[in-house]
Amino acid sequence: MECKRVFVLSPHADDAELGVGGYLARVIDAGGEVMVALGTVGASTSICLRREIGKEERLSESRESMAVLGVQSVEVLTEGLDGALSSYPAVEMIGRLDRLQNMFEPDEVLIPLPSSHQDHRYCWEVGIASTRPNHTKHVPRLVAAYEYPATFWGEGALHKGFGGGLYIDITQTWTRKLDALRRHQSQMLEDPGRLIGIEGATALAQLRGVEAGFAKAELLHVLRQRWS
Repeated sequence: MECKRVFVLSPHADDAELGVGGYLARVIDAGGEVMVALGTVGASTSICLRREIGKEERLSESRESMAVLGVQSVEVLTEGLDGALSSYPAVEMIGRLDRLQNMFEPDEVLIPLPSSHQDHRYCWEVGIASTRPNHTKHVPRLVAAYEYPATFWGEGALHKGFGGGLYIDITQTWTRKLDALRRHQSQMLEDPGRLIGIEGATALAQLRGVEAGFAKAELLHVLRQRWS
């Protein structure tokens, strides 16, 4: 956990926390810097609150959540395209990601695995394009894909992780991850029957922990790793 810069592409305002919230807290505690790029933020219907929530409410939840983890920088890539990110031209999105990477010069780039949600599939595709070899001026040491509870339904379940996997012990930062997730009050149901929620995130962290020998863990699927 040396001091490093980590760039995370997050389809929605809570996906980075669901996938790698514990890891980001560890990076920041070690003196590192994190930038999170949100694919889109906008109005939507909240299952938890049973009402329409607006862009500012979602952004407020995101700011509180990121403050809990200590994330220093958040970039909003589009507004109002929840469920319709594919309507934004991919070539323009890739260009924006290129510019952010060249500006931030991250050591690691983390993108979401595809899932049954169309926005996650879109972010996977533009993330792969923006990290392809020799594409940008800056080349990160690690490009990896993170999972989240709903990854296992859809295309993400087919990902074989040919580059290997990195299990990250998040036992010490687990309570901060939970605190960050609970700041998304419009999204996080505490219901055992729901994948996207506190119970789903807990079950996944326990599963990865059992696989790796930790109490709680997150798994990164390695896409490319460079050693110098």
